[in-house]
Amino acid sequence: MNTRSIARHALLIASILLTACRAATAQAAPPAEPAPQAATARSTEAIPMTSRVAAASRERWETRPQWQRGFSELDTQGTLVLLDTRQHRWLASDARRAFEGFLPASTFKIPMSLIALETGIAQDETAAFTWDGKKRSLSAWNQDQTLASAYQVSAVWVFQHLARQVGQTTVQQFLYDFRYGNAIAGPVGDSFWLDGHLRISAVGQIEFLRRLHDRALPLSDRTYDIARKVMLRDQGPGWKIFAKTGWAADTTPAIGWFVGWVEQDKDPRPVYFALNMNMSRSDLARQREEIVKRTLRELSVLE
Repeated sequence: MNTRSIARHALLIASILLTACRAATAQAAPPAEPAPQAATARSTEAIPMTSRVAAASRERWETRPQWQRGFSELDTQGTLVLLDTRQHRWLASDARRAFEGFLPASTFKIPMSLIALETGIAQDETAAFTWDGKKRSLSAWNQDQTLASAYQVSAVWVFQHLARQVGQTTVQQFLYDFRYGNAIAGPVGDSFWLDGHLRISAVGQIEFLRRLHDRALPLSDRTYDIARKVMLRDQGPGWKIFAKTGWAADTTPAIGWFVGWVEQDKDPRPVYFALNMNMSRSDLARQREEIVKRTLRELSVLE
């Protein structure tokens, strides 16, 4: 073998040895860092299964068709929805109607009171409103009012006055902030909750009321404190009801409401309720509240 052949042979052996060394080094090296997506997936898997199951099981929905007897016995139709935050469950007599939107009628006096207080149009629950002398259908409306009395007797003219004073644009923005129903403050700025395009479901009423109770709306603590005074409707041994009725007469059929929540001294977690029903007769007015209270007593919320 000549000198040139020996050199080529040596180079070939050196190349083979270098390739073998590189392969051995690659096998011994630690694995590369996982991509960010893989790291995220691994961190999700690290959440204990029990925690994920517990979170998914909260606020389950239960349909209680037996509660429909309260409506059928009155020869009408409606739904009653409750959110029991103590037991993390929603209860509804008619699940389909629970999500159907209706005019809020006088239940809109809840958000309108908040708006009037927050904007300073009404200073507090004693804010005075002078009767304009026009005779209206209910005698309790035909006199001077305060914010609290107008809320209790559902004096429409006071809240129409408040809506005009606040202004339609500002009211509209509050409805967006509140995420109230379909949030349409129109077409007429002082009657849209009575005969306009605003709609809200029983479930939507409760979701709004929960944000109100939990002080999750963009409002001052002062507004929340005064609103509780205005909204207090009834109380008994160890419990209070904060609520509002409503009757949308300019629809077919007319729709009645009773919405609010119950607080117990022994358990601060509220039970929310929202009832709506077809109002074919005037004698059904008092039944709205009675159906709700009867159901609350059955659940030992009222004692």
